[in-house]
Amino acid sequence: MLQIAYGEANFENLRKRNNFFIDKTRFIPLMEKVQKFFFIRPRRFGKSLWISVLMAYYDINGKEKFDELFDGLYIKENPTDYKNSYLVLKFDFSGLNTVSLESLRNDFNGRIRSSVEQLFRSYGSIFGNEFYIQFLEKSENMSASTMIDFLKKESTNTGNRVYTFIDEYDHFANKLASEGREAFVRDIISQTGFVRDFYEQLKIGSGEGVFERFYITGVSPIMLDELASGFNIMSNMTTDYDYNEMLGFTQEEVKGILDQVSDDKFIIKTKEEVFEDLVQYYNGYKFNPITEVTVFNSDMVVYFFQHFSRHGYPDEILDLNVKTDYSKLRGLIVGTSGKKKLQEIIEELNEKSVIEVDLVQRFNFEKRFDDNEIKSLLYFFGLLTYKGIEEMVIPNHVIKVLFWEYLRNFLEEEKEIEFHIEPLKKALKAMAKEGNPEYLKDLAEEFFFTKLSSYDYSNLSEKHIKILFLSYFTLSKLYNIVSEREIGERKRIDLLFEANPAYYNYVLYNFIVEFKYIRKTDSEDKTKKKREEAIEQAKENYEIYKQNFKQFGRELRSVALVVSHTQGVELMKLGGF
Repeated sequence: MLQIAYGEANFENLRKRNNFFIDKTRFIPLMEKVQKFFFIRPRRFGKSLWISVLMAYYDINGKEKFDELFDGLYIKENPTDYKNSYLVLKFDFSGLNTVSLESLRNDFNGRIRSSVEQLFRSYGSIFGNEFYIQFLEKSENMSASTMIDFLKKESTNTGNRVYTFIDEYDHFANKLASEGREAFVRDIISQTGFVRDFYEQLKIGSGEGVFERFYITGVSPIMLDELASGFNIMSNMTTDYDYNEMLGFTQEEVKGILDQVSDDKFIIKTKEEVFEDLVQYYNGYKFNPITEVTVFNSDMVVYFFQHFSRHGYPDEILDLNVKTDYSKLRGLIVGTSGKKKLQEIIEELNEKSVIEVDLVQRFNFEKRFDDNEIKSLLYFFGLLTYKGIEEMVIPNHVIKVLFWEYLRNFLEEEKEIEFHIEPLKKALKAMAKEGNPEYLKDLAEEFFFTKLSSYDYSNLSEKHIKILFLSYFTLSKLYNIVSEREIGERKRIDLLFEANPAYYNYVLYNFIVEFKYIRKTDSEDKTKKKREEAIEQAKENYEIYKQNFKQFGRELRSVALVVSHTQGVELMKLGGF
């Protein structure tokens, strides 16, 4: 029976409770070739859990628990010479108080104090109780860098080496940047800044052989440039070919999870069909430009299986916790470049399936981030991924939906457009229950001629105008809507409304919608041609899709939706009526 512990980042807890765990320990010997390891991955990609795995493996106090914790894992049968040979020291910089410089300094010092105190307490047999008491007495008046110096001296006296882990190294900097306080970031990492002093002491300790190994992780490299001169000892392995699959799940690993789900969950869809949905929803990430192996976002997969193993498909295919995180990241991009720049990039993504990006690994807070820097941040945040060398794409369906939501937010905030849920619910309910698309016409008329009546369409492609309309539908979860659905023979469906499997009892009809936009400047012949194309495509794509793709008990219908600023909206019922 599959036991999911969603959100659990403690390796020992997972193993003792016999929870589901994907074995990535084959990467441990590979990692040991790099003593100062810097590694960036998007939010909720298993970074904290991986730190917990490494700490359990290297902790000198973990020798007696090793066999139990690592039983059945690769590293149990292939241990390295460094197994259980380090004092492990972990810092976590998430959730620091950034209200003021003083509050951040105090909270930062508190985190360092807590971590060093934990180390002295854990290794009391090595340091002796007197050093622990001495640290408690003195540390209240110590700065972060002084505490590291204190630890360095005591560790030198004992002859033990320290493996230092830093989780969420960039969390507070990201938060400050999202609030437009880049100058604040520069201050704390400048030559006189307390964060820089902390890292410089770690560097000194590294040079003296005390802090022998480092593993530092976060979601962006925005602090790397500022830290470079004070802490220039790290090897950035973020886009290294060998570590592409170290975090996240491969296709074979996801298939292995599916094999642990009871057979009664595969009644409507087979195991292979559920897997194909997962590929569409959550796969597609590449962290190296030449690798052929894509990985799934691990949090999204665990979220899915937590629901699927008990009740079937989740109502929301995107975990709301992930959506909240991405909203914060949107704030960071807006804070460092402005809403207009982000909107321009979203428009470019709507126009092109592949965009050019020369990945930026160092960011300078002295100026606003430019187009290429923003695209690079989108990559680090998991909103873009490699297609090839200097080529990037949106990785999967849930991230596409997220961009559509960003577009809707832009229309709401910048154009002051109100999106009312009731007309949308009315239209989708009629489509889902009755197979009646008539209200879709009403929805389009209100959207284009009332809500967006003053919108300038002159420089927008038909595809972009379609995506504007599509952004409205992100308010509902009845249908999983796919734009530009490939159906073979170089053919694509403009908008495919597929029932969300969580609502199969409610949604009885799937829809193909072929969309055409008639410009004011289009001639009569061009208008006629576009209308005929919409009709032909709706008919042809209906036949292809019906013959080659399963509907899982739904009926399929197709319509042509033609929007004209001179003739209004025309909706033509074609296939399946």
